[in-house]
Amino acid sequence: MATPTDLLTLSQWFGANFPTGAFAYSHGLEAMVESGAVTGATTFAAWLRDVLERGAGRQDAILLSLAYRGDAGQVAELALALSATAERHLETTAQGRAFGAVVADVWGGLATAWPMPVVAGASARQAHLPLAETLTFYLQSFAGNLCTIAARCVPIGQTEAQSVLRSIAPIIEAIARDALTGTEDDLGSAAVASDLAAIAHETQRTRIYRT
Repeated sequence: MATPTDLLTLSQWFGANFPTGAFAYSHGLEAMVESGAVTGATTFAAWLRDVLERGAGRQDAILLSLAYRGDAGQVAELALALSATAERHLETTAQGRAFGAVVADVWGGLATAWPMPVVAGASARQAHLPLAETLTFYLQSFAGNLCTIAARCVPIGQTEAQSVLRSIAPIIEAIARDALTGTEDDLGSAAVASDLAAIAHETQRTRIYRT
């Protein structure tokens, strides 16, 4: 069971002010807006649900759980192999490197340059943080960052963005619950439109975000 200290640590690790540079990565959302596929709160919410349930959200949660429960080094290799595009590779490795460095400096331990979900899972195990809450905070952070980006570039208002984030709480809970016992056989992504958007973003003429 999570203690108040556990919850405070997790809220710090996965809060918006933790210096991973997450604000610079739109996960292909900028390209979806550019193409006209995402135009408002309704289409953004549908895209976000797909990314969580069928794309990086679910897959990252399983990778985090595997890293927490097993050999994080092997899981890191698997996570890199599952990066479908150059921008996905950049997004997970750059954030993972930054996250690992800060955790090592502040909480102790060795800094690693593993992908973000892997270093998050390994760090949580080292800090004796509960897996269930770690998964929930991680997914909330992932989704919350994309809602913040949507408020800037879709554009939708801050209130609409928060409404979308609130609406996906049951999805986050379900993914976190399933990932607790997830195995390598459960890995996989079917968010093809999101992957294609990541590819398109690489050559997008005008862009604000790195992915």
